[in-house]
Amino acid sequence: MKKILLITLFLASSLFAEYAQKVQLPSITFQMAEDENFKAMQRNCQWCHSYGYILNQGKQSRKFWNKSVVKMREVYKAPITARDEKTVTDYLFKHYGNGELE
Repeated sequence: MKKILLITLFLASSLFAEYAQKVQLPSITFQMAEDENFKAMQRNCQWCHSYGYILNQGKQSRKFWNKSVVKMREVYKAPITARDEKTVTDYLFKHYGNGELE
């Protein structure tokens, strides 16, 4: 029992450790293609996730991008209008699509 108590105290002591040096985290920005539909992207996507999330999907089909936009609206409750659904899908496919519809 004493062994367990000592091990627990030893492990818990690391919770109170401090780091004396200043830590600076890097700032990462992701460049997105800008066109007439870019504002719809900002309005609908940027609130919940960075553009890195979009870029990390790789080049995808139009169907993939549309299903992703619909999922954001229906599952995650993103306030994407029907008009913006088409605009965002068009934008994503134009700049990050693989040329395939399906």
